[in-house]
Amino acid sequence: MSQITKNCYFLSGLCAESPWAVNAGFVVGAHTTLIVDTGSNFYTAQTIFGYATCAKPDNRLIVVNTEPHFDHIGGNSYFRDREIDVFAHPELVRTEHDFEKNKADFNRTILNRARKDASESNAFYFQTKLANPNRSVTLGKVFDLGHVNVMVHATPGHTPLNISLFIPEDSVLYCGDTVVAEYIPNLECGDVSLWENWLTSIDLLEALRPEIIVPGHGDQIAGTRNIRRQFNEIRGVLREAIETQTAPTFAGE
Repeated sequence: MSQITKNCYFLSGLCAESPWAVNAGFVVGAHTTLIVDTGSNFYTAQTIFGYATCAKPDNRLIVVNTEPHFDHIGGNSYFRDREIDVFAHPELVRTEHDFEKNKADFNRTILNRARKDASESNAFYFQTKLANPNRSVTLGKVFDLGHVNVMVHATPGHTPLNISLFIPEDSVLYCGDTVVAEYIPNLECGDVSLWENWLTSIDLLEALRPEIIVPGHGDQIAGTRNIRRQFNEIRGVLREAIETQTAPTFAGE
């Protein structure tokens, strides 16, 4: 965990599905702390909760999910069990079937046959339950945390339901998998139409002129030059995918 500005924090390297590590973060206001994403499971949520609570113990906690994938919402039940509100795109609803399939897919990534047959992925999902967000957030909403505002932007592309959060007071952007660093952007959940939307979302985020970006995966991106380079790298991947109508990770199989 690192404090990246006066009000904003970055949690990196949280456990996720190989080869991914996932990020989370939180923003501390005078009376409310807003947590961005809950990680893959009970353990990541517990870690996020601990850091966010220690930053300002008397604050009310709320959570915002940036997207529907389980590496970003898997820890929701930890917060809902404590009656902490979880906000997300109004259409973000996952089913028990989705969750069980995700766990089965994770188990198939285990290379050792004996461990795979023993379903040792269950250890990863210990005490982890599906919990959908209980509150909806809409485009343009502003969370007032007390002297700190968090602005919500719709940024479809990675999925139709992705949102990003901008903190003007700190010029910090939390954007889920709309932006990643060190990893090839995951285009596999979309199609050409959605990838074109993603290009529009990148333009929107660049227009905010953030000074620090907390991506969904990889290290934080700081400084105008580095941010511009990362935006352009993602644009390049998207434009090639649109031209070939193929996600780059499919092409590399």
